[in-house]
Amino acid sequence: MKEEITLQLETSNGKSKEYNFEVDNVVLQNAQILLSSPITVIKHGGKGLLKSILVLIIIAIINISFFLYSLINVAEGKAYTPILVLLLGLIFTCWYTYKAYNYIYINVTREAIKGLTPILKKICGIAVDVVSTNANNDETKLAKAHVNATEIVNKINNLPYLVKKILIFLFNRIPFSGIINEAWDVINSGDNEKATDVVYDKLSGFANNKIFNKNKFNWILWYIPLNIIVLVVLLKLL
Repeated sequence: MKEEITLQLETSNGKSKEYNFEVDNVVLQNAQILLSSPITVIKHGGKGLLKSILVLIIIAIINISFFLYSLINVAEGKAYTPILVLLLGLIFTCWYTYKAYNYIYINVTREAIKGLTPILKKICGIAVDVVSTNANNDETKLAKAHVNATEIVNKINNLPYLVKKILIFLFNRIPFSGIINEAWDVINSGDNEKATDVVYDKLSGFANNKIFNKNKFNWILWYIPLNIIVLVVLLKLL
């Protein structure tokens, strides 16, 4: 089932222009399901979820072990040592949990974004149209075009909040105006369809290379040793 989406934007001469396009409701529902709540995000974590849980167990065991050790040897050190060990252990565990959730969230967002390709392409097309229209109205070739993609997303009527959230999450991490300017020669040629494809390809490439493909778990290789070293130093000093 298709749903009509509408968007009104002001052009540089103060006039309003309306854009209409259709979106598959099933696609919107699937995107919302993936990111409807933190618990849902975790459920859709896939292999990243299993890896994150295993590391969480390891970190928890490390910090609990140090805490028990400090309790057993409390007579040899300061009375408050176990409290400090417990607090540091909680900080390391909580910070890991936060980072691991972000890692899973970005992975799940990548899956949600795949279904929103038609909307992303339409936003790119609207941005191209806005930029080329503004340039024609000003009768000058823009040296630098500024397009606020999040503003475009927020003005799309009938688009579910969670879908807007996914799109804004992406656009907040992408230099969209820079991408528009990189494609300026194609935009200035007047072929908006080709320009839309170029902008979308650049956007998709940036998202994959700079956001999703860089979402690695390698940081855990220094995080666990750091956790151990900090607690060892604490126990040595106290």
